[in-house]
Amino acid sequence: MDKIGQILENKKKLISEAKSKKPLKEIKKEAEDFISTKEKKFRFKEKFKNTKGTKLIAEFKPASPSKGDIGSVKVEDIINIYDKSPVDMISCLTEELYFKSNLNNLKKAVENTNKPILRKDFFIDEYMIYEAALTGASCILLISNIGIDIEKYRNIALDLGLDSVIECHSKEEIEYANDINGEIIGINNRNLADFTIDFNTTKELGQYVNNYLISESGVETIEDAKLLKSYGADALLIGTSLLRGKNPNETKEYINNLNKVLKP
Repeated sequence: MDKIGQILENKKKLISEAKSKKPLKEIKKEAEDFISTKEKKFRFKEKFKNTKGTKLIAEFKPASPSKGDIGSVKVEDIINIYDKSPVDMISCLTEELYFKSNLNNLKKAVENTNKPILRKDFFIDEYMIYEAALTGASCILLISNIGIDIEKYRNIALDLGLDSVIECHSKEEIEYANDINGEIIGINNRNLADFTIDFNTTKELGQYVNNYLISESGVETIEDAKLLKSYGADALLIGTSLLRGKNPNETKEYINNLNKVLKP
């Protein structure tokens, strides 16, 4: 079984355990009650509408299947840097097996910033959408090729006031996302089969996106960011290169340099 398959199997196990402690019906009611008291609906999408230039989505992830352990920085420390830097939105991994993160990190991220936060994970059950809502996320990631009902999950998120990023890997997946009015499309430059990076993925597939386009993965340098911006990306999602800063000042300088090329 490949790494993605292992992630999905582990996720099924963890969701089953969560449901045994708190059934779907119960978490659904809790999430709906929680969201009804909030005014922060669709804040992720609003960033595209209300700010100029290519947006910077800064990510927290302790590890990845392709890179292994990335760094030991605490989630609250890096989120504090992102909060005080020209970062537009934040992405927080919650996958446990290979990314070595969890919902508790998402909670800490939400507690340490008022910026919109994407829960980035492998959503294979609607239960996870209610978890995201209860934790205070603004947006969820829906991956097109892992066998889920994208439209159903997107609609559940909408009912909860959450935006969705629909990650697509082909022209056909993008056309489907367009057909269901997917407002934010993610194109992953990383091949999920062999984890290689190819920026031409954004260049070639981006032309089919009708709405907002996020280019995900692979940015190591300022030149990489310039290139993806030139391909029409409305936002770049960057994680590993931000998390490898030797100290807070180095991370802040890198963010500031990215912002200079991404904003007009």
